[in-house]
Amino acid sequence: MKLIEKEFPLQEVNLFAEYDMTFKYVKREFRESIERLLNTSELKFRGLPKIHNLMYYPARRPPSAARAVTLASALEYSPNISKEIFLKAVGLENARKLARESRSLVTLYMVDPDRELVKKMLGRDPKEITVVDPMAGGGSIPLEALRLGFRTIAGDYNPLAYLILKATIEFPAKYGKRLLELLEREARDLVRYAKEALGKFYDEEAKNYLFFISAEHECGGIIPLARHTLLSKSKGLHVKPVFNKENKRLMFQISRESPTFSPAICPYCGKSVSEGDIREKWIKEHIKLIEDLIEGKIERAKDAPKVYILATAQLAKRRYRAPNERDVQLLIEACEELARSALREREEGKSIEDYLPLAEIPEDNNVFKGLRSYGFKYWYQLYNPRQLLALYKLVKYVRARAEALSKQYGELGVAVALYLALSVAKAFNYNNILTQWDSGDESIRDLAGSQYALGKSVDLGYDYMDANVLVTLPWALEAEGGESEEEGEGVETTRGGLVPVVRLLCNRLEGLWKEGLDEIYMWDSRKLHECLPEKSVDIMEVDPPYYEQHDYAGITEFFWVILQQALWPVLGELFPRDKVKIANWTSEDPKVPRRVEIRGRPPKKGSREFEEGFKGFLDSALRVLKDDGLLVVWYAYGKLEGWDELFRMLYDKGYGVTKTWQVWSEMGQRRIALERAAFFTSMVIVARPRVKRIVMASFEDPALSKIFSEDVGRTVELSIDHLVRAYGLDALKEALIVSLADGFAKATFYSLAFGLGGYRSLSDRALKISISSVLDYLAKNVARVELLEMEKLDPITRLYTFLLIASSEDLRVSYDFANRIEQVLQAPTLNLLRAGQERGSMRLLSPVEVSRKFPGTAVGRAIGLLMNVREIFARHGLRAAEDVVMNAERDEVSLVKLLVAVAWRKFSLSDDERDTLLKVLAVGGSP
Repeated sequence: MKLIEKEFPLQEVNLFAEYDMTFKYVKREFRESIERLLNTSELKFRGLPKIHNLMYYPARRPPSAARAVTLASALEYSPNISKEIFLKAVGLENARKLARESRSLVTLYMVDPDRELVKKMLGRDPKEITVVDPMAGGGSIPLEALRLGFRTIAGDYNPLAYLILKATIEFPAKYGKRLLELLEREARDLVRYAKEALGKFYDEEAKNYLFFISAEHECGGIIPLARHTLLSKSKGLHVKPVFNKENKRLMFQISRESPTFSPAICPYCGKSVSEGDIREKWIKEHIKLIEDLIEGKIERAKDAPKVYILATAQLAKRRYRAPNERDVQLLIEACEELARSALREREEGKSIEDYLPLAEIPEDNNVFKGLRSYGFKYWYQLYNPRQLLALYKLVKYVRARAEALSKQYGELGVAVALYLALSVAKAFNYNNILTQWDSGDESIRDLAGSQYALGKSVDLGYDYMDANVLVTLPWALEAEGGESEEEGEGVETTRGGLVPVVRLLCNRLEGLWKEGLDEIYMWDSRKLHECLPEKSVDIMEVDPPYYEQHDYAGITEFFWVILQQALWPVLGELFPRDKVKIANWTSEDPKVPRRVEIRGRPPKKGSREFEEGFKGFLDSALRVLKDDGLLVVWYAYGKLEGWDELFRMLYDKGYGVTKTWQVWSEMGQRRIALERAAFFTSMVIVARPRVKRIVMASFEDPALSKIFSEDVGRTVELSIDHLVRAYGLDALKEALIVSLADGFAKATFYSLAFGLGGYRSLSDRALKISISSVLDYLAKNVARVELLEMEKLDPITRLYTFLLIASSEDLRVSYDFANRIEQVLQAPTLNLLRAGQERGSMRLLSPVEVSRKFPGTAVGRAIGLLMNVREIFARHGLRAAEDVVMNAERDEVSLVKLLVAVAWRKFSLSDDERDTLLKVLAVGGSP
C-alpha cells in the first residue's frame, strides 16, 4: 500500500496549492493561514515566478500539490512516516527558512524538496522509480517529479505543450546557469533591438492605444462601434465620441460622463445603421489594406486613419488622453514601414511572408470558427498594420538569432531561442484585434485570458487594444532585475515575466536531468505502449482533458504559428524524429494534430468521442504500468456526469480505485465558483491496474450484500475519521466529499453477475450506504448521539439533513449532486427544498423556512425545537431550556444535536452558542 492510499496532509497541501494559483493579492484570513503554516508572521505578498509565466497554456495545476501527490504515490505506507516528516520531505522546512529570510509568503514550489530525506524514506535511488505524465500540458507534474529525483517522462500531443515542457523541465535541468546567463544577455539584446527597430512608431508616453471598429457611412461620416467606453472604473473616466455633422469629422474626448451615443443611428445624417454592416465593411477594408501593405503598396498607408480609428491613448493608470495628429502620423509611418519591409525582402530574394503567420485558420478550429464566417481566413489578418509590423520585426530577429545561436552553442543556443520565441508569442497574446479592455484593472484583457477563457471561442468585438510593444515585450521577458534587492531577502520576484521563471528553474533544476532516463515526447497518449516498455512505469500521473472543457488545439494554434515562424531554422532540433511519435505530422505543419486529441461532447449530448479516446489511453496505460503501479488521475471537471463516467471507464478497463483526495487545483477566486457549481471537483483519484473483483450474484444475496455494505461503510468511516481527527470540523466539507468519493471507489472492487447491471448499479448502492455511514459517523463521533435511523424518517428529513450538512455556508450545493442524492435516497422532494438556482448550483431553503413550511416532518420539528430552546434559554435561562429538551422526543433531540454539532453556522449560531446549546441538549429527551 502506498502512502497516498492511506494518508495525505490535505489542508497543508491545499493551502500551498491555492497560493500557487493565486495572483495579485490574497485575503487576510488566507495570508494568516499560510503564515501559521510557515511559522512566521507579517510576511509580504510578492509576485512569485510561476511556471505559467513562461507561456499561456490552459488548465494549469499547482506545482506544490503535484509534488506532494507524486511523493505520496511513490512512498510505501508506514506508520513511521508522520505528517511532519512527509511535509519536511516535500520542502516545508526549506519554505519556512526562505520565508524567514525573505519576509515573504512562499510556497513549496519556491524551494526544493529535501531530496536526501526523500531518498532515505524510499530506501533506494529515486531514479529507480519511473513517473510518467502522458498529457503533461503546462508541466507541473513532471517538473515536480524531476525535482523529487524520480526518472521523469512526459509528453503531449500538442506542439505548444511539448515546447513548454522542454522550456520548463528539460533545458533548465540540462544547462542550468549557462542557459540563464546566455538567455539574460539575449533577452536584453532583444529588448534593445525592439526599441531601435520599433520605438519610432509609438509615442514614448503611451502604454496602450484603444481602437474602435469603425466604418464610413453612406453619408461620408465615420461611425465607431463605441459600445464600451469606460476606461477607468475607479475614476469614472470614459472615452466620448464627438461628431461634427457639418464637416463629417469624428473626434474623441476623455470625459467623466457616460456617452449616450448609439451606433444604431448615424450621428451625422440620422439614418438607421446596422452594426453588422459596419463590422462587415471594416473587416473588408482591414483585410484589403493589410494585403496591399504586405505586397509593398506604400501609397496605401495614407488610408490607414480611415480604417483604424484611434479613440484614446493610455499613459498610465487613471491617465488617458485623446488622440492627436502625431498618433495618426505614427500609425501611417508604421504602415509605410510594413510595406517597405515587404519590398526590401523581395529585393533580397526573400519574402516577408516567411516571418508572418500566413497559414490558414483551419476550418475545424472551433475557437476561431466565428471569425472565418466574417471573412478572416488567415492568422496574419488578426493584427492591425502596426501590430503586424512589430510581429514581423521580432519574428525575423528571433529567427536570425535562433540560427546563429544554434551554430555557436548547439542545443543550448536552441534553448535560448525557444525562450525568445515564447516571449514574442506571449506579448502578442496582448496585442491583436481580438483583445479587450479591462476598465477595472485598467489593463489589456488578453485573447486567451478573456474571450477564450470565458466562452471557449473568440469573436471580433467593438474595440481592441494596440499595445506599445516596447512595454509588452520587456514585460513578457522581464530581463532586468532578479532577486529582491532589499537587505536580507533572497526570494525571486516577478511582474509576470519569463526570465525570472527561467532563473528559478535553472537554479533549482540544474544537474537533475539524466540523459537516457528522463525524456520529453510529442506523442499520442493512446499509444504509450509504442513508446514505453511493457510494465515499466511505477506511477502514471495525469491531468487529462475532460470532454469540451478546453479546446486545447483550437486556442494554441494561434500561438503555434508564431513560434513556428520564429523557430523555423531550428525546428528539426527541437522536434527530433525520435521524440515526435505522431504519424503524418511534422513541425512544418501549422496545424496542431487535433485528430489525436482526446476530446468530445459530454455523454448527455449523445457523443462517445471522449470515452473512446480516454479508454484508449487507459488501455495503453494498463500495458505499461507495473503490476504494483499506480494510476493517479487529477479530476477537475464541474459536472457530476463526468465523475460518473470517469469511474465507469476506470471500472470497465479493469482499474480499482483505492483512494481519493480533494486536492485544490484552481486559484482561490475560481475555486469559489467551482465549489458552488460542482461537488466532486478538484479531486485526485488513485487507481490500481488489473484488480481482482468480488463477483456478486445478486444484491439480494444476504452474505455478499452484507460484505459489500460493510466494506463500503468501513471505507467511508475510516476516510471521514482520518480528516476530522486530523483537522477537526474546519475540514468537514473536504471530509464529506472525500468519504463519499471513497464510497464510490470501493464499488470498483466488486462486479455483478451478467445481466444484473454494471458499475452504475454498484455506485448507486455504494452512495446510499456512504450517505448513511457519513451521518452515522457524525452522529456518533461529533454530536455524541445514538445511531440515527435515517431510513425510518420521512423523505424531506432524509434529503434536507444531508444536503444542509453538505452545503456551503450560504446554503448552496451543486444541483447535479443534489439531484443524484435525491435519486439515491428515493426522496423525490428536491424541488420543495429549493430556494433558488443559478450556474449549476441551487440554494436550499433556510432552516427557518423549512420549519415553517414542513412543520410535520422530523427535520421541521427538530428545527422548531432548536429555535424554541434557543429562545427559552435567552429569556429564562438554563433550567427552563433543559426542561423543554427533557419533554421533547428523543429522536428529535438527537437530530437537533446532529444539526447543531455540524451545521451550526447555517443556523447563524456562534461557536459559543453552539457549545451552550449542545450542553442543554445533552440532557436528552423522552423515549
